[in-house]
Amino acid sequence: MGVALLVIIVVVAIGRALSKGQSLRRKRIVWGILIMIGLNPFVSWLVGICFAIFAREGFAGMGVMVILFISMFFIGAIILISGLLTKVEIKQASPK
Repeated sequence: MGVALLVIIVVVAIGRALSKGQSLRRKRIVWGILIMIGLNPFVSWLVGICFAIFAREGFAGMGVMVILFISMFFIGAIILISGLLTKVEIKQASPK
């Protein structure tokens, strides 16, 4: 469990570093990818294992893990798609 928490903290730190001072489009793209690839497996595994220990039923923990994995993947995909579809604002220089 400690390794999963460490990976989650490292991925969040990387996400903050990559999106600091960037446009909204870039932030959405970065966080969408990081949620789908970096956070999703570890968060779903951690919550599933904790639920399995709490309920004392391994299959219930696996079910929570699968449902959480799929739902977080779709959330990350929606954030990524919204970042890809955001229009880039181009500032035009005014003529002198």
